Amino acid sequence: MHTNTALQQHTNYDADDHAYLTAKGWTDAEILARWDAEAKCGKGPCRWQSESARNKLAAVTGRK
Repeated sequence: MHTNTALQQHTNYDADDHAYLTAKGWTDAEILARWDAEAKCGKGPCRWQSESARNKLAAVTGRK
């Protein structure tokens, strides 16, 4: 999968989050809009670090 440069350079970029949202059918433009909105509200990137988050990620993307 090729990731858009604007997404990779976004302050809220996380490879797992991008993979998850892409697997759920989000376009790069939709992901960028979400990350822009989250950053504007002071929210940082989703890091998928808890066990439940990793399990959800694995179920959707196959990533562990």
